[in-house]
Amino acid sequence: MSKKSLSLSLGLLVCAPLSQAITNIENERLNHHEDGTRGTISLTLDGSLGSSDEIALGTAMKLIRSYQHDEWIALIERDYEESNDVVSNDETLLHLRYLTKHSPQWGHEVFYQYEEDRFSALKKRWISGAGVRYTLNRNLEKKTANHLGCGVFYEEETYDDTVTDPDQQNVRLNLYWAYRNQIAEDIAYTSTLYFQPELEHFSDEKGLWQNAVSINVTSTISLSLTWSIEHDTDAPDGADDTEIDYNSVLIYHF
Repeated sequence: MSKKSLSLSLGLLVCAPLSQAITNIENERLNHHEDGTRGTISLTLDGSLGSSDEIALGTAMKLIRSYQHDEWIALIERDYEESNDVVSNDETLLHLRYLTKHSPQWGHEVFYQYEEDRFSALKKRWISGAGVRYTLNRNLEKKTANHLGCGVFYEEETYDDTVTDPDQQNVRLNLYWAYRNQIAEDIAYTSTLYFQPELEHFSDEKGLWQNAVSINVTSTISLSLTWSIEHDTDAPDGADDTEIDYNSVLIYHF
């Protein structure tokens, strides 16, 4: 039987998992160098028609608005896949954050995040928290930066099988380090390290180390190559405590 295929890519999103247990928003902030508005939009539509009908839709919008003493961050991502009228993937992520700058080095921030994945052991997760952020050094001309953060957040997680994985409500410490270095005129390297232990049981740990190389293809399009290690000592049943991921993304900037 002959098979016809249809494939369309808008915004040039090549390969990007929607979200992890820890969402790295620092990578977005590290690439924002000055006051003003910065954002990216990514859209994908891939599919096939014939012996099997498949459709995969992915959308992502990231927006950062910086003022002299304030910073707003909004991340919205959506991922949907369907095969022969059967939905196989349905994910949503929303992250909002507000930073008040008290000096060039110090600032405090509050944040909220909601995640939903219909086909994951961890079906829903939302967090709300606050913390402080300290800039070790930052050079706008050389586009380098080095930041530390410390805070706490409240977390609620809803699992698919509550017998194997009971729903959880936790308070976690949030420690992070974020680094950026401009390797060449059109190439930048960023590295982010998160450590999030549960305050009542420090043996319940979540962590993420993510490294990315961003290459400017044109003035509005860049290629991002990312490699990360994620660790969760209390991962859902059947999942590995430590996972390694890598992906590549073409991004449109505005």
